[in-house]
Amino acid sequence: MKAGGKKDIRVEKVRITQSCFKSSCLFIFIIFVALLLSFATYKRNTTWRDEERLWKDAVKKSPGNARGYNNLGTAYDEQNQPNKAFKAYMTALRLNPDFPQLHYNLGLFYHEQGKPYRAIEEYRIALQLKPDYAKAHNNLGDIYYNQGQIEEARKEFISALMLKPDYPEAHNNLGSVYYNQGQIEEARKQFISALRLKPDYPNVHNNLGIVYANQGQMDEAIKEFLTALKLGLNNADIHYNLGNAYKRQGLNEEAIREFELALKLRPDFSPARQALEPLRREFQTP
Repeated sequence: MKAGGKKDIRVEKVRITQSCFKSSCLFIFIIFVALLLSFATYKRNTTWRDEERLWKDAVKKSPGNARGYNNLGTAYDEQNQPNKAFKAYMTALRLNPDFPQLHYNLGLFYHEQGKPYRAIEEYRIALQLKPDYAKAHNNLGDIYYNQGQIEEARKEFISALMLKPDYPEAHNNLGSVYYNQGQIEEARKQFISALRLKPDYPNVHNNLGIVYANQGQMDEAIKEFLTALKLGLNNADIHYNLGNAYKRQGLNEEAIREFELALKLRPDFSPARQALEPLRREFQTP
C-alpha cells in the first residue's frame, strides 16, 4: 500500500530551569521540550477507530503483511489499548524484523510506557536500518535529555536537523539544550528558527519568552507568553511563567492573577503557591 498522510501527536515534556544563570537570579521559569510522537504509518485521513477496522480487515486478508500489523498497532495505541498494540507490533516484528518504521513505533510505545532503555534500543535499531531517520534522532535526544545526558541529547538533535533542517520540534529541542547549558543566545536563535517554520507553535513562544526574560527584555517576554496563551497553551506552567514576568516588572496584581490561574488549573503546583503567598501577604489579598 502507498503511504498516506501521517498523523503527528506532540507530547510536551517540561523542565524547571532558572530563568538566568547569575547568582542574583531568583525567578524560576518552566521550559518545554517536544517529544514528537509521529507514528510511522501507511494510512488515510480517517479516525483511529476507522483505522482499526481498516487494518483489521487488511491483516485478515493478508496475514503476512507486516505493515498492516504495524498500522493496526498504532491504531490500538491511539485508542489507549497498549496490550493490543503490543501484540500487533510483535506480530509485525515476527513477520519483518528489519522494518525501521516498526522499530520506531516500538520506541514510541516503550517511551510512553515509561521504559526508556527499551525505547533507546528500538530507536537505535531503527537508525541502524534507516540512518536518515530524523524523527528517531529527535526522540532519542528527548530520552537523553530526560536522563540528564544533555550533551548526548544535543548530538541527537543536531543529527535530526542535519537530516531535516525544516524540523521545528528539533529546533525547539536544541534550543532547550542550549538554554540548559547556559548558551542563551544560541537558544534564542533555535527558538526563532522553530517559529519561522511554525509560527503558531505555542510551546516555542513560551520558551522564547523565557529567553527574553533571561536577557532582561521583560516586555518581549510577556508578549511571547501572551502569544502562547492565545495559541491555546492554557496550562498551569504558562500562567506561572507569565506571573513571574509580571512580578519582575512590578505588576503585582497581574502576577497574583496569573499565579491564581496556575493554581486553579493545578492545585498542587507548589512553585506557583510559593510565589503567590508573599504577594498576597504584601497586598493583603485573601
